[in-house]
Amino acid sequence: MKRKKICEVSDLPVDHPSRRRLPPLLRECWMRLNYTLMRRLADLNLSPDQYIALRWLTESIEKGERGLSQKNLCELMASDPNTIAAIMRRMEKASLIQRTKDPDDGRKLVVSPTPQGVLLYAKASVRAKALEKEALNGLSPEDKAIFLDGLNRLANSCRQTYQDLNSRRERSVPKLLS
Repeated sequence: MKRKKICEVSDLPVDHPSRRRLPPLLRECWMRLNYTLMRRLADLNLSPDQYIALRWLTESIEKGERGLSQKNLCELMASDPNTIAAIMRRMEKASLIQRTKDPDDGRKLVVSPTPQGVLLYAKASVRAKALEKEALNGLSPEDKAIFLDGLNRLANSCRQTYQDLNSRRERSVPKLLS
């Protein structure tokens, strides 16, 4: 008697309703990680977005830079200017960051962490790293490296797709006559 082959999920077409697809999986992971990090940082009065901003700003200082522009933060955090501006206002009010004129271009502001911001980032990063370790706990060290490398390549691909979309949109906008 011939045994029937059980259909594996990987045998199904990519758009089959039984398959878990990328957008819902990424959203589920993001929502659960973000919510968990929010709870773990609550007593520090730091949101996950503020934590990420402090991370980028602190890392820029550690590299010997003066800080970052809000435009740089928008790109690094994959966020819009209004959201970043609101985050920066709250962080400045809490004395976590400072904004100063760029000595090379007085029209630009450079955002950098204050000593208080650097200390808070250090506390928060211990918690964030613990969460990352817990989230990746089911993977072997080799699988973690493969997963993070793949996720990095996916982020780069998504960034490129986004940039391509924006450049096509800019080319399609008609120029107004002066």
